[in-house]
Amino acid sequence: MASEWFTIPTNDKSIMLICGILDFFLFGVGTIILGLLDNCNFFVIVFGILQLCVPFLGWIVSIIYGVLVILKALKQ
Repeated sequence: MASEWFTIPTNDKSIMLICGILDFFLFGVGTIILGLLDNCNFFVIVFGILQLCVPFLGWIVSIIYGVLVILKALKQ
């Protein structure tokens, strides 16, 4: 169960790049979209909501998560 928090959903490369970039500017939004596109992955959606709710820390975590999403997309 804990490993689901740290997994990055796999989707189309262009969608992952867009969501990763969205996480830089609209923290949590890209994460929530990826969670919704990944068969409504509950853990990823909650993680995105937490990024929205916790102002400064959520923004930092969202940028890190966005970088990880972009790196995973580029490896595909």
